[in-house]
Amino acid sequence: MKNIKRFFTEQGPALAGFRMTGNILLVVMLFVSACAKKEQSKEKVFPAKVDVLLPKSISSTIMLAGTVDSKIHSWVTSPVEGSVSSLNVVEGDNVSSGQILCYIMPADQQNILGQAQADYEQAKIDYEKSTGQEKDELAKKLNEAKERLDSAKKLYKPIPVVSPIKGTVISKNIEVGSNVSIKQSLIEIADLKQLIIKSAVSEESVSKIKLSQSVKVKIHSFGNNFLIGKISVITPGVRTESRTADIEVSIPQDTRVRPGMTATLEIITEQKQNVLVVPQDVLIVKPNGDKYVFVVGSDTAKMVKVAAGIESNTEVEIISGLKEGDKVVILGQENLKDGVKIKIPEAGKPETGSVK
Repeated sequence: MKNIKRFFTEQGPALAGFRMTGNILLVVMLFVSACAKKEQSKEKVFPAKVDVLLPKSISSTIMLAGTVDSKIHSWVTSPVEGSVSSLNVVEGDNVSSGQILCYIMPADQQNILGQAQADYEQAKIDYEKSTGQEKDELAKKLNEAKERLDSAKKLYKPIPVVSPIKGTVISKNIEVGSNVSIKQSLIEIADLKQLIIKSAVSEESVSKIKLSQSVKVKIHSFGNNFLIGKISVITPGVRTESRTADIEVSIPQDTRVRPGMTATLEIITEQKQNVLVVPQDVLIVKPNGDKYVFVVGSDTAKMVKVAAGIESNTEVEIISGLKEGDKVVILGQENLKDGVKIKIPEAGKPETGSVK
């Protein structure tokens, strides 16, 4: 007993130091443990909106610019050089095939007729100023000039210009008295009951369309209204300079549509039913071209590599990488990384800072 008492007495300072060191270690361990728990409690949770992947349909389309024209359309040209002696139509008039639109006096005949008219006028002046025996001689010259003028008027007459088709006068480039050259365009005629849209399609897409295929036609002046037309012409060749093929789309008669109006054509090139589809903006495209989307497990985001198929204006088909029922992040994916925790706000109860 005395030996034990002596041991603690002799070892007292050392044991006191040991007890102090142990207490410090215990405090450090408790601090580290508390910090770790605090860091765990501060682990960031990202808000995100998801959509359950279900089969649906998707259509791939091409958009083309076009111009309204008439299937039956003609510019009436001048058959001779001359001047317009009369004009029988204005814009908006309906005309029949063979109807006289205007008269053109040929320039050479106009010169001959003009000279005969001038000779007659001068002979008349000379006669009116004459007296005595001179008057009889000038009367004879006046009668001769009158006969030449009458003969010229019978021989040289304006040439009628007729409409080659039945339709409506769209525009005209002449007025009475206008001088025209041979083959100059005078009057534009079009059949407004047979309108088409003229456009061009790239060589990559021309093989994806076909005759009689339906086309959604948006006339720009109509706002959001549109017509349904059909492809009526696809030229067999491709223009070498533009690498495009010309097409025509027939549209139903509409009194609002006029030749020259601009339009946008939407043509379906491919359709698929019962396929998996996601919004285009959920795809994450890497520099090497690989595509990924985020899907949700229990409460974490997983980056999944996918293969894409056809595309619409807003969606893309997923060929592989996803399955029906997967929860795909459709909003907030730009803030995510593989494996991070996410929180999906309850419907109608968005939290502060969450995706709505």
